[in-house]
Amino acid sequence: MLQRCLLAALIAGLPYSVASACDFCLVSQGISPLQTLNGVGLRVNQHYTLLDEVYQGDREITNPGVRERFWTTELSGFYGVHDRLLLIATLPVRKTDGQGDVSTDANGEVEVDTARGGDGGVGDLALMGRYTIFSHHTLTSTTLLAASAGVKLPTGSTDGRNDDGDFLDAHIQLGTGATDVLLGRSASHAVKRWNLSANVLAAVATEGEFGATRHQFGDSINYDVTAKYRLWPMEVGSAPGQWFVSFGLNGEWRGLEHKAKSSRRGQRWTCVVSHARVASGDWQQVGTRGLFSTSRAA
Repeated sequence: MLQRCLLAALIAGLPYSVASACDFCLVSQGISPLQTLNGVGLRVNQHYTLLDEVYQGDREITNPGVRERFWTTELSGFYGVHDRLLLIATLPVRKTDGQGDVSTDANGEVEVDTARGGDGGVGDLALMGRYTIFSHHTLTSTTLLAASAGVKLPTGSTDGRNDDGDFLDAHIQLGTGATDVLLGRSASHAVKRWNLSANVLAAVATEGEFGATRHQFGDSINYDVTAKYRLWPMEVGSAPGQWFVSFGLNGEWRGLEHKAKSSRRGQRWTCVVSHARVASGDWQQVGTRGLFSTSRAA
């Protein structure tokens, strides 16, 4: 199944908040080291995602009326233990809606399940620590490199049911039922009023469940690159707030899924999302649009 991802996000937060938007993945956890120099902050991201394109293998087919929609409010807080170590917690509050599902039977024929349903509540909590392994400062530039590690805990429900009383598909559940390992790297280089930052976050998935079915999402690698220009003030620290414009790319690669050990559900996707924003230290307005591609087999 190939699906399209349309995202619209309004980002609001306290001072020191930052934002990157990719609802289906963990890329938004890539908080740039330069944006946490004050050591404490809270970020609120609001995402909407629509998945509605269908592929059989690599061939696009007519959508028989299925779709998946996600509304996510992502709450992230960070706290600096000291100048090099930062703790980050991210909790998504989600509302999901699924209208039907498609699969391929043993003969290669497309099967359609018309049941619909959704759920609402908290998702899986991610806890991470980030350590700055390199920093270099001059009168005009700053370069920072950091390494991150953490876990995603199975705090989200996995027993949601559709209108027919059956368990929802794993993608519509609020959580995964699995404890995943998270490993990441961050880099930031600022020269005068320009800043270029990049983040990579890998998730090593373990087996979880939806309802009574054992299921394991694929391992994933999320990444983002962002360029930012400070409009005001001319010098950092000369005013209580900042205005800047930025643009960049977010993306995700995810490996094959496994279902119930005895069968393999081949689902692999890549998500690339461009973003542009104008923001101050207290609020951010973000608009994003991306392409979400998925390949499903029996």
